Amino acid sequence: MALALAGASGAFAQGASGAPSTDKTVTYELIDCVGPPGTPASLTGVKQPSGAAALHLTSGGNFVFKEAVTAATGEVLFSTPGFDRNDIALVTCELVQPEQGIVVSGLVTPARPSR
Repeated sequence: MALALAGASGAFAQGASGAPSTDKTVTYELIDCVGPPGTPASLTGVKQPSGAAALHLTSGGNFVFKEAVTAATGEVLFSTPGFDRNDIALVTCELVQPEQGIVVSGLVTPARPSR
């Protein structure tokens, strides 16, 4: 199964990064990313198992999921309200870890500058 991930492009600057913090932390690998200028070819993010729909990107910033859809059937697994009202350029990727076969869309937010 393959997962395509779509996220809105933010600045892909280096900054504070996410990293596994406990033995329960899940790492997400996203490949073949396409989107507006500056979109990286791949993204790696981490999160704790929960209902939260965001990853802390290891390169800095976050990926906020808008929607997850099963690629084979088109079944919507979840959809985050409010994104339909925004005109945001999306990034699309294939998820290869921890699951495959899901199409997702979301928003990439830039890292906060260090103080």
